[in-house]
Amino acid sequence: MNCKEHHLPELELATGQVREALQCILHTILFIRSPGTVAPQDVECEGFDITYARIASDASVASAPPSTAMDNQVDKKVDDSIESFLQSLSQIGPELMSGCLTLSFFERRASRQLFGLVSHEERVVWEQWILRIVVNNTPRPITDDSAAVIERQRIQVCCVGLL
Repeated sequence: MNCKEHHLPELELATGQVREALQCILHTILFIRSPGTVAPQDVECEGFDITYARIASDASVASAPPSTAMDNQVDKKVDDSIESFLQSLSQIGPELMSGCLTLSFFERRASRQLFGLVSHEERVVWEQWILRIVVNNTPRPITDDSAAVIERQRIQVCCVGLL
């Protein structure tokens, strides 16, 4: 089976922005690619001037199926994946760290071996989203001088351009 790969542009983020940016990207992809009917929930980012849609984690949303347990699993998986990603970052410079996060969609298939006596489940990946992230640990400018304003605009444009 063919696997469709989506390579998103490399994203450079400040340390404090990584978690929220990855939540935004991953939840958006999961919302768009979710099978069946799901209820949307708008989430406003605190660190970015952007609002994204995600699968509603509240069963009280009108016309939402009562799937709060599944939604909590999605939240936990996303948060666990981000935490795992943050632990696996590699140093690429004095103030820079880099990593790659891959979101894979797969189909589970049972396969029989040894004349049908032994079976196991295999995962056949049919779509992947590949995110390259560079984490910049350089202290972020907080003053209002022209250099700080330009740097904040560059970071904002870089992040919004991806989303």
